[in-house]
Amino acid sequence: MGSTSASREPSTSRAPRRGYPLLVQAGSSEDGKAFAARYAEAVFTAQQTLQDAQDFYADLKSRTAAAGRDPDHIKVLPGIVPVIGSTEAEARANEQVLEDHIVHAHGVSRLEGLLQLPPGVLELDRQLPAELPPESSVEGAKSRYTLVVELARRERLTVRQLIGRLGGGRGHLTFTGTPEQVADAIEEWFTLGAADGFNIMPAVLPSGLDAFVDHVVPILRTRGLLRTEYDGRPPQAPRQTLRERYGLPRPANQHVSPALARI
Repeated sequence: MGSTSASREPSTSRAPRRGYPLLVQAGSSEDGKAFAARYAEAVFTAQQTLQDAQDFYADLKSRTAAAGRDPDHIKVLPGIVPVIGSTEAEARANEQVLEDHIVHAHGVSRLEGLLQLPPGVLELDRQLPAELPPESSVEGAKSRYTLVVELARRERLTVRQLIGRLGGGRGHLTFTGTPEQVADAIEEWFTLGAADGFNIMPAVLPSGLDAFVDHVVPILRTRGLLRTEYDGRPPQAPRQTLRERYGLPRPANQHVSPALARI
């Protein structure tokens, strides 16, 4: 290797982006919400209806304010599984193709595990048993347990139908329709206080993501719901961090001096 020389002067143009990484919490249980209100800056959650999402959103923002934090400094980001077709009929056909590939024996086993039921209790063409273990007995995944049971009860789904609904999104909202209908659903949840944004969870990769980017994103941009660029910084400037893209403040780093923190 040849010899090199280097200046001892710090290069501010290449200085590290000091501060804390974005803190993301997942889940909607009581313990999860209490933790998120105190510490989280983004929450990955799952709700099946607009009303449930609005209730969760309002509750979490209220808890965050009660914890002495700015409610705008925590972003609620539910998951959504878009199944897209150029027509509604095509979207439904695409959804059916996905359901046809479900291995129901595996789905039953996973569902019995989630619901803490002995193997062989669930029957594909019957609804969930009237008596189920209480949520309080569940270790972990409490919010997912409640979501699945409430979905099955509310829509009177058979086990087969429930597995179909859970197959792609694992409890997250699955929305099937045209690009305009998917955009309508996203706009409704965003404008009516149910979400600050979304985690897009295509049922099939990469084609599902390509369909969303190519057909839904332009609609959201036309409606002013999605930015057309992330920043207008010159090429030599540091790129935006995820924190900056979320519009969140950068906490002071307690491990460096105030002078260095300003670099």
